[in-house]
Amino acid sequence: MIRLHLKKSLPSENILPKAILLSILILGFLLSIFWNPEKADLVTCYFHKITGFSCPTCGLTRSFHAVSHLHFQEAFQLHLMGPVIYFALVFLFLKFSFEIVTRKQIQIKVNPVLTKTTLLVFLSLWLGFWLIRLLNEL
Repeated sequence: MIRLHLKKSLPSENILPKAILLSILILGFLLSIFWNPEKADLVTCYFHKITGFSCPTCGLTRSFHAVSHLHFQEAFQLHLMGPVIYFALVFLFLKFSFEIVTRKQIQIKVNPVLTKTTLLVFLSLWLGFWLIRLLNEL
């Protein structure tokens, strides 16, 4: 079971770190909208450059770019976990924004078993996706 609790007030010493994280999230979202990683002349992945194989995070930047442009099928093809991580970051963006504006802290209480199970499923899917992609590259 998931429960949301609003605490009375957000301590003033917690506002600046949340504002900094919120700024980083905004910058990341703006970059994923306006910067096309396909057209950039950057070193893509050192793991791929050295081994010739994709790393577990290969495709995340392009997946974020696709999600930002509402190309969900392409985003899932580029990296299975890209849209999941993107929407988790959107949730954090909304949470931090609400906390800063209202000066009330949102506390989310989740059953520890549910948290561990969700994390295990997420990591298993990520590892499985990478292994399948790795086997296809052999």
